[in-house]
Amino acid sequence: MKEYCIVDVESVPLDYETYKNETEEERKKYFNPILSKIVAIGVRQNAKNTLFVSTDDERSILDQFWDTWHTLNCSMVGFNILEFDIPMLIGRSFIHEVEVVPFTLNREIIDLRQRLAAFKFNPKGTLKEYAKLIGLELSEFDGSMVADLVATGRLDELRGYLERDLELTDAVFKRAEKLNILKIEKW
Repeated sequence: MKEYCIVDVESVPLDYETYKNETEEERKKYFNPILSKIVAIGVRQNAKNTLFVSTDDERSILDQFWDTWHTLNCSMVGFNILEFDIPMLIGRSFIHEVEVVPFTLNREIIDLRQRLAAFKFNPKGTLKEYAKLIGLELSEFDGSMVADLVATGRLDELRGYLERDLELTDAVFKRAEKLNILKIEKW
């Protein structure tokens, strides 16, 4: 298998004031490249994390990410990466006119959520749920808290949350690889 890199994107709604008054169900509509912006991108390769974080210069973190990604020779791995992270990276890069590094979805992107569900339509389960089931220590935060961390200026806690998510994803990836789950192909 080609070397792999874990990628995780954190985003916040563009209209935080409206978002914070919505129900949890209504908040889900914000997590797309039209209604949210990227505030952090994490890359983990060979147990080393690289974080790109900015609450006010999204273009800069996108430029940094794609410049770094261009130098790496690895498959992109994430949890729910095809439904969230990749659309956010591509959509927000489009908005800011940031050149992306081309890739092939079926060969260079590994979505752990889809693999663990054997490509079932609308797979269930979060990274935290799988991590807990296999005995990994979880962060005190979850993705629903990212907007509040950013709004209250708690960027060190955001960085810690992102680092832990990269570690959890890496651990889930290694277990799935060991159990041959990554060899399951859709086509």
